[in-house]
Amino acid sequence: MYMLLNRFLMMTLQTRSSLAPHFSFSEGGQLGKMYDGRDRLTLQKILAGERDVVFQGSEDVTNIGIQNSTKGMRLSKFCLHPAGDTPSSCRLFDAIVSHCVPVIVSDKIELPYEDEIDYSEFSIFVSREDAKKEGYIVNQLRNVSKTRWLEMWRLLKNISHRFEFQYPPKKGDAVSMLWRQVRHKLPAANLDVHRSKRLKVPDPWWR
Repeated sequence: MYMLLNRFLMMTLQTRSSLAPHFSFSEGGQLGKMYDGRDRLTLQKILAGERDVVFQGSEDVTNIGIQNSTKGMRLSKFCLHPAGDTPSSCRLFDAIVSHCVPVIVSDKIELPYEDEIDYSEFSIFVSREDAKKEGYIVNQLRNVSKTRWLEMWRLLKNISHRFEFQYPPKKGDAVSMLWRQVRHKLPAANLDVHRSKRLKVPDPWWR
């Protein structure tokens, strides 16, 4: 699913170049499918009526479909990511690697490396309740200044390598970051296991 920006808004929200045609982009399954999630269907209804917005979906998982999806994200200023079936989604990581500022619609979302990365510096978070308000998301994005957008875009370029898998692995890439997360979380997991062996009643005070 993606939203196209007309020429007028493109002029007011220019980013990488005057050729960037996309205002916001969200890649997902065919509209109306159950796995799209209720929020996505609600957003479809709201955004479909917005001036300057075209909301579309695709199930094309062929190489051509993937290439078109990637191209769309790379040409977009903002990538919309409504909550779906899972707490997190690969669409978010595709947007980061494509240097497309994520607009995350969720009250609870699991984000990788969050103990090391501050997502608020390069992402826009919208609550599920606010996202369902007519015009809220579009107005929020229109109010993002060019300076602020460029700042978020540069940060995306600086951290995107942490979400890319390399072969052979490179320092700071996704493989390296995953192993660092395992090292960070393993002591806490071991603590839970050891405590559970001796406690008769669950004792959550240390959490």
